[in-house]
Amino acid sequence: MDLVIALLNTRRYRTAAWIREHVAGYDAGESGDEAFARMFERDKQELRDLGIPIETEPGGDGYRIEPTAFALPPLSLTAAESAALAVAARFWDTTVLGEVGGSALRKVRDADETGAAGEEPGWAAAVQARLRTPEPAFADLFAAVRARKAVRFAYRGVADRTPAARSVEPWGLVNARGVWYLVGLDRDRGAERTFRLSRVVGPVTTVGRSGAVTVPPDIDLQRSVAAGSDDADSTAALLRVKAGRAAGLRRIATSIQRVGTGGYDDIHVPMVSLTDMARRVAAQGPDVIVVDPAELRDAVVTVLREAVSRP
Repeated sequence: MDLVIALLNTRRYRTAAWIREHVAGYDAGESGDEAFARMFERDKQELRDLGIPIETEPGGDGYRIEPTAFALPPLSLTAAESAALAVAARFWDTTVLGEVGGSALRKVRDADETGAAGEEPGWAAAVQARLRTPEPAFADLFAAVRARKAVRFAYRGVADRTPAARSVEPWGLVNARGVWYLVGLDRDRGAERTFRLSRVVGPVTTVGRSGAVTVPPDIDLQRSVAAGSDDADSTAALLRVKAGRAAGLRRIATSIQRVGTGGYDDIHVPMVSLTDMARRVAAQGPDVIVVDPAELRDAVVTVLREAVSRP
């Protein structure tokens, strides 16, 4: 923050020597030239990773942040546009991005000239959309993608009996049909790979410095997931669903058949992840009964017991 303030509140370029002497944290009297150079390069890279535009003096040793490039310009949003932004921010409310989304929304709201003029901007959107990211690996992988740092983790593929160590340069995270995937370069295999987050086992550790990962400029993450995910190896589950309930499960069903006159339908749904499907079924309460497989039934019982035991 001290570096941002120093480079923002000036019309002139600040040299590295001036920054070393005047900006708190660089300890001009104690650190050597090499130590300062490493710290300064690291800080500049981190600020640029955050989207803060640090300009370099053409042909010189100077730096500054142009206020017009850094500040959010005045906005004029319609009620529908502001409502859409509010819904988008609330969509991520239950994830690691909740705080970031809320902060961004406040900044946009403050810059909205329409709202400042007294016209009802539509920020109090009635829709309460939510996106959940139950996978423990999501937060660490999201941070690694933003920092462009390589990661290591254990991964259990569809055909794997035990997890295998993977070293990956992460390019991005994609949600496809309610499932989260990581797309990146598998260093051990020397090729692009797609990893389902629910199959990441244990902690995710970062490797190397920020900015070391280069994302291919022409990469299409959605297409990579469609081509590289192992959903084709999924099994099927047979569920007995109360009529008119569990619309989300009905949407992915491959077949639906009415069962007698009791008001239930038997539906077959693809099941790629036992854990994911157990959570989806458990969320429906008594409206969905697992007929087959037995492992899914046991997993649903486990999820419900864990929910009851929570304070």
